[in-house]
Amino acid sequence: MESYFQWLQSLPPSVWISESESIWAYPLVLFLHSIGMGLSVGSAFAICLRLLGVARPLAVSSLRVLLRIFWGGFYLNLVTGSLLFAAAATRTGYIPIYYVKLILILFGMILSIPIRRFVDGDASDRVIPLRIQTLAAVSIVIWTSVITTGRLIAYIQ
Repeated sequence: MESYFQWLQSLPPSVWISESESIWAYPLVLFLHSIGMGLSVGSAFAICLRLLGVARPLAVSSLRVLLRIFWGGFYLNLVTGSLLFAAAATRTGYIPIYYVKLILILFGMILSIPIRRFVDGDASDRVIPLRIQTLAAVSIVIWTSVITTGRLIAYIQ
């Protein structure tokens, strides 16, 4: 695994991101990763909070546009997160909390499937089933944990 991490970290984009003093290198990638988090997790939070009863006058169906924003942020994070990992692969690759973050992201994505189906469905503006409310609450915990574990990566080495 070490040779793979070294190879990944020695790729020109990885070296540029980790060693350049340019604002267009690491700071930009980290900034874009933060924007992606805001778009994806912010959208997920807004949807889940509405499913939990916040802002009841707002029709759940009106939040469908946030699903597209969620995916835009998710793909931005996929790219920028991969770049951030590659720039520090020999360190990050050995930090267990990084893998916890990836597993949490997987769980968050799995939870998003039934939530998305409900929001996209014809019954979204009717009574919200307890099952969907439970998934929304768990989703908020999961995405909060993703952000927390992501921040911890910088401090645990």
